Amino acid sequence: MFGVLLAACAAYLLTGLDVLRLGAQLIAVTLLAIQTVRRPQARLAFALLTVANVAWAIGDLDPQRLNALFLVSFAFAQAGLVSLAATQLRSRWLAFDGIIVGLTAGAILTAFVSDSLVGLGLRVPATALAGDAMLVTTIVLAFAVNGWRPARAWWVIAAGEAFLVANDLTLTNPLDPPRTALAAWCAALILTSYAAFHPSAPRERRVGGVVAAAVPITGGALSVGLLMHAALTGGNPVTVVLAGGALLVGLIRAALLLAENQQLVRVARAEAVTDKLTGLPNRRALLDGLDAALAARTPHTLVFFDLDGFKEYNDAFGHAAGDALLQRLAPQLDACAGRSYRLGGDEFCLLVPARLDDASPELVAAVLALREQGDGFEISASHGLVLIPDEVDNPGEALRRADERMYARKRRRRAGQASQARAVLVQLLLERGEDEDDAAVLAGEFGRRLGLTGAAADDPRMVAAVPTG
Repeated sequence: MFGVLLAACAAYLLTGLDVLRLGAQLIAVTLLAIQTVRRPQARLAFALLTVANVAWAIGDLDPQRLNALFLVSFAFAQAGLVSLAATQLRSRWLAFDGIIVGLTAGAILTAFVSDSLVGLGLRVPATALAGDAMLVTTIVLAFAVNGWRPARAWWVIAAGEAFLVANDLTLTNPLDPPRTALAAWCAALILTSYAAFHPSAPRERRVGGVVAAAVPITGGALSVGLLMHAALTGGNPVTVVLAGGALLVGLIRAALLLAENQQLVRVARAEAVTDKLTGLPNRRALLDGLDAALAARTPHTLVFFDLDGFKEYNDAFGHAAGDALLQRLAPQLDACAGRSYRLGGDEFCLLVPARLDDASPELVAAVLALREQGDGFEISASHGLVLIPDEVDNPGEALRRADERMYARKRRRRAGQASQARAVLVQLLLERGEDEDDAAVLAGEFGRRLGLTGAAADDPRMVAAVPTG
């Protein structure tokens, strides 16, 4: 179809029938609009290009009276190209960079090249020269950031722009363009419309670091220089507008980048003090909280928890189930008084702005929050507490002492459980007629295997304490 449209442009060049040129442009714009709606990718970019081509086609009906539409076309074409480049590289910053590059290039050409072309007898309007410069530099930028191997759509766009630039730079009377110029404009519009029918899939290439920073920095520096040159020499007003626009876009880009970096810093800080598995504050956050409590010199209690039965639960149900258990227990602890923390593994802490003891309702509720029982398992928590600032004067000492007290409680609990089991065993042995001394020896061995050590394992009073019925 587009080959037929290009043939219509060639026929217009030979016959001069405007209906061929205008009809080809109308059909090309219509096909572009339809394809834009159907495209799964880069829809915004080609929608902007559609508006650009529509404005150009309408302006072409009466170039003298509708000349302003050509400026509209340049603006939307530039926006479409930078949007397409940014979509391909998945970088919104490239959109800003494309605008900066285009405006700067246009300012340079209107400042130093426009007068030279007039001297050669070529009457290229400064606005057209600036528009062409913006489009060309944006296309070159897109080629460069794609490793000079862009998607096929860019090659078609580049071909259309080549017709446009070559035509604009050879015009001697823009208000009364010859048939060759009109045919070239028609071909450029058809080619840019045809680009929508070619792939423009995003590439994996990324631009960053010095290369990414060089574009806005260089564009800003050149724009400042152009403004100074225009002020000293009474330069072209178009140059001032373009250079000022480049600076403005650069400032907007810098402001948005600063806001994004501040957000990234906030997120990084939050992640640094948050446990990824449970979402509770981590050890670093606890140390900060202890520093604040010690500095305030107000009563606080640090409670150190370690889950009992968690290793057996992991061995029985797997580590994924263990992680899920921790994720269930964490919000229950977090709902208790004070601020809860996970130090790692099955260790949790609670920092409460009050003096607590083992009978305090806040502590009882926290112990119950770390309890879960089910088919074949029972999870509970041993704890140790330390009063701040009464007993410690630094965070490390607070953690160490609470940890020691927690493990002392855990050992007492295990010893009590082993003693109960040993007493039951002695009772059973006596009921079977075993000698009292032999029963004590067997029970002592059993106690050592369960965790009793030394005198606690061999204490004969354990036997005497067992009722014989």
